[in-house]
This record gives sequence, structure tokens and C-alpha cells, in this order.
Amino acid sequence: MDNWPTRFVVVIAAAILTLMPAKVNILDADSVLARSFRQNEDGVPPTEWTYVVGIRSPESDGAIEEEVARWLEHWGTKGRGLVPSGLRRMGRYEDHIDAELAARDLPRSLRYLPLIEAGYDHLAVSPAGAAGLWQLMPGTARSLGLEVNSLVDQRFDAYAATEAALDYLVALHDRFECWFLALAAYNAGPTRIERAIRRHGGTRPRNDALFGHIRDGLPRETRDYVPKFLASVRLAGDLSVAGRAASQKDPPERFDVVRVEGAASADVLAEAAGITEDEIRTLNPHLRIGLVPAGRPTRLRVPVGAVDGFLARLAAIPLGERSTLREHTVAPGENLVRIARHYGVPLDALRTVNPDVQPRRMRIGTVLMIPRSAGAVAGHSIAAPNPSPIPLHPPAFSRHDRKENDERKESP
Repeated sequence: MDNWPTRFVVVIAAAILTLMPAKVNILDADSVLARSFRQNEDGVPPTEWTYVVGIRSPESDGAIEEEVARWLEHWGTKGRGLVPSGLRRMGRYEDHIDAELAARDLPRSLRYLPLIEAGYDHLAVSPAGAAGLWQLMPGTARSLGLEVNSLVDQRFDAYAATEAALDYLVALHDRFECWFLALAAYNAGPTRIERAIRRHGGTRPRNDALFGHIRDGLPRETRDYVPKFLASVRLAGDLSVAGRAASQKDPPERFDVVRVEGAASADVLAEAAGITEDEIRTLNPHLRIGLVPAGRPTRLRVPVGAVDGFLARLAAIPLGERSTLREHTVAPGENLVRIARHYGVPLDALRTVNPDVQPRRMRIGTVLMIPRSAGAVAGHSIAAPNPSPIPLHPPAFSRHDRKENDERKESP
């Protein structure tokens, strides 16, 4: 079985399309084989990207190949629109992600993880509560230094979340010493992977072959995760595998950054910048209700060129008029839950802007402050995709399981 890399390529090529490698670079002989090759993508000059493969275990490489082929078949039939649409959205952030990968000396193929995590939608939310491009759970995000609360959720900030997620992947790779185990830990939680390794006898060295040995003892989603990732990298480089032509990518997101002191709402900020409120919200999706928090400076993104005169116009607005909140007088039978639902405001956000109101002692006639335009909060999140060609147990993501949620929350 010493010639397994050749056999792997031959099997995949025979089943799908012929790969055309330009060079082979061994990053880690015990874990990851990185194949770099040229691929003409979207009609631009060929660019180099990394295809992470490498299963050393004779018992598992055939199974991995089979699962890769299954995902490619799925994306060529029932899920044929998912990858192209994700790749279109990818254009918005790929420059930033590629730069962050290069800064950490990470495999460039990791740029496709957001493709299988969230379809490259920075607003994606899973039923279990994982959010953003990298589908981070709240506890994991906080442990990585991201702010997650009722007013600010940086998991929706593609730039901050990318830096945090890549730092997490570095920590997982350092811990598990190979990429397949690190990716499995990213999906299922490092504690679960450590338990699986212990059940296997704590085998050393830790390498991709070890993932093959413990794979059958992992949740179905985690068993699928590495093959799904490999298939996404393969398909991203050659959409003809799924019978599709490469679609036009979204243009890279461009913006300027300005420092805002104290509380201000999106509509007031937009007026000061001479732009629309939608533009402010689009560039700052981490501001959950379009409200910059009070008591601290905030880095605000605005369209290129909108900074000129912005600070002067904002300074001319009195502090008490920078946040447009509407009033609501509590009527008989109302409570915070019902009021929050009526206005489309997260309950935590309603409590945050009304810190002195005690829900169980709230009286008829109490005046509450409601963020204006807060209804946009509900409309700015979508469900994360789960285009699985085979049933998963639990039904969607293993993160549905409370125990697994706890594992995803632990610090790296």
C-alpha cells in the first residue's frame, strides 16, 4: 500500500475528472499531503490552491474516497446549486481570508471551510445556535475573544470571526498534530475527539491515519466532515464535476473604518455619513439591532469615501439625539416576551436598553424604550445549509446534542 497517493488520484480521476497536478509538496509526511496545481477559475489567469488529501491508513482510504465521491455526486444532483452560490458569495471575503491564512502559514484550502459550514453566508445561523461564516457557538466565540451579547455579535463580523476561527484551527492543529483530527475537532469538539483517541488506545503518532481508525466511532456528521471538506475543495476548483460553469463572484467588500464614541443608532450614523441605513447595517452586521453600544469607542465600517465630514457632522448631533428609540407604554396583559416579539426585537436586547425594568415587577403604564428599525434583526439571519445526501443522526447537526454543544464551547 506504499503507493496509496497514486491509487487515490487514479480512483478519483476515474470516477470523476482527471486531476492535472503541477507540483507536489509534502507539508507533513505523517499527516497532510498537499497537492498544489493550477486551475483556471472564473476565466481569470490560473491561480494556485491547495488540495488537502492524505489518509495513510489502508483500512480507511477507500472509505474516504467513497464518501468524497458521494458528496460530489450529491452536489451534482440534489445539491447542485449550493456550492456555486457559496462560491459566488465567497468573492466578498476571499482576499481577507487568504491573507489571514498566509499570515498563519495555513493550507490555503481552508478557505473552503466556510463553504461547507455556512455556504459562505456571514449571516447563517444553525438551529443549534452556531453562527456566521465559521459557525461558531457562543461559548467558543467568547473564549476566542469575540463579543457575543444582545447588542453585538461578532460571529456575524466576517473579518473578526475569520481571525478567531483560524486561531482556533491553529490551536487544534497544535493539539492534534494533523489536519484531519483538527478538522474533526472543529466540528465535534476537541473533548470528543480526545475520547475517541483514548478508546482507540491513545495511538501515537497522531496523524491522518489515526482519524481513519477512530472515524467509525464518531458522530455521523463528523465522519462526513473531512470527506465533505475534501469534496468541496475538489469541486470548487472544477465546477464541471457538478455539471456547472463557474459563476460570477461577488466583488470584494471595500470600506473605510471610523471610530465612533458612545451610543448611536444606525439611522443617525447613516445620516451623518451621507449614506443609507441599509449600507451601515450591511457593513456592520455584528451590530444586532443597529445600535452602537454606549460607554466605549466602536470601530464602524462605512463605504469608501463616506468618512469625509462624517465625524464633524456626528459631533454636531447632541449626545441625547444620536440614538433613535421609540417609546412603548405597557398595556394590560403585556410582558417583555410579548412586546419583544411584537417589535421583532431580541428579548435580551429589550432588557439591555431597559436595564431598570424588572420583568416580574413591570407595571401597566411602564414606559419602555424600543430600538427603532429593530424588526430588521429577524430578517437578517438565515438558516445554515445542511445539504447532506445521507441521513444524519441527530437530524441536522451533531451540535443539536447538548453535550456536543458544550464541547464546541470549550476553549482551545
